[in-house]
Amino acid sequence: MRAMTLRKAIKFNAKKCLKNNWGRAILILVILTAVNLVLGALDNAIFSAMGFERVKIDWDILRETIYRFDAQEISPAAVALSLLLSLIRLCIMAPLALGAVNWALELSDGRSNSIGELFWAFDNAAWYRSVWMRITLAIKKGLFSVAVELIPTVMLTIGTLNLIDNRALGVTLVLLGTVLSIAGIPFVLWFNARYFAANLLLCDRYYYTVREATKLSVEMTKGRRWQIVGFYLSFIPWYLLCFLIVPLFYVVPYVEVASTMLARYYFEDYLLGQNKLDVSDPDKLIIDDVAPDDYRRAREEQGMDMPPVAEEPATEPEPEQEDNGGIAEL
Repeated sequence: MRAMTLRKAIKFNAKKCLKNNWGRAILILVILTAVNLVLGALDNAIFSAMGFERVKIDWDILRETIYRFDAQEISPAAVALSLLLSLIRLCIMAPLALGAVNWALELSDGRSNSIGELFWAFDNAAWYRSVWMRITLAIKKGLFSVAVELIPTVMLTIGTLNLIDNRALGVTLVLLGTVLSIAGIPFVLWFNARYFAANLLLCDRYYYTVREATKLSVEMTKGRRWQIVGFYLSFIPWYLLCFLIVPLFYVVPYVEVASTMLARYYFEDYLLGQNKLDVSDPDKLIIDDVAPDDYRRAREEQGMDMPPVAEEPATEPEPEQEDNGGIAEL
């Protein structure tokens, strides 16, 4: 299936799944946003109560990287407190985000679960797996991002410092550093696409460990990472509308469900390639939540022929046993 055709199919099916579930999808977004805002307000209150200057650690959502400290004078105690509060926030937000993915995964099968699905990860091993996954991906993505952007950042820094004393050199370095920095963004996105399906594989249906999920995600995205980058870039016009705030309640659930469906498609296609998913016999599908009737109906809706079902050989009827008056033969 061509990338463009697949992208259109995924987006169409995502909107179809959300058709009667927009209320719950928006409520999930509101809950996630509200919890994040409350945790931020508590952080500020704790800093004020302890008399520390606020040390803000920003979390880059796109790169999943902690990347900046904001404070006039950074004291070790304030940094330690900020790191502790950030870890607490991570321990709350990561399982909630995984619960949202799990809800979207169930929705891809037409099951509209309750909002309580959002808290699914808190009462099982998925809780610490979701936290460890965030930390693991932050380190891997952060290191690659630093490696790609290190030289452009150094050039921008040196160029900025020389804008007054040596304007020609400063302008040249700033322009060149900016061009290299922008040119490096697609490669950072390409690398991040390696872990496109990692969170999906932590969901209730699959329940892989962090190590298994990351390794499997890298395997199944080989040769498809630019497709994933193009998939996300195709939502840029929608994100531009989010400056108006209201479209945000449409775009975020839409992207989340579409991304989950695409990751699931890659996973099941990978299983097919590994001969671990037997489509010739719907009763033996490894995805245990996909019922045979749902499988057949899905193929019919997509215009796909059902694989022939092998007929069982006729068996001769067993000979009737003679009635011996209830006395077994010796």
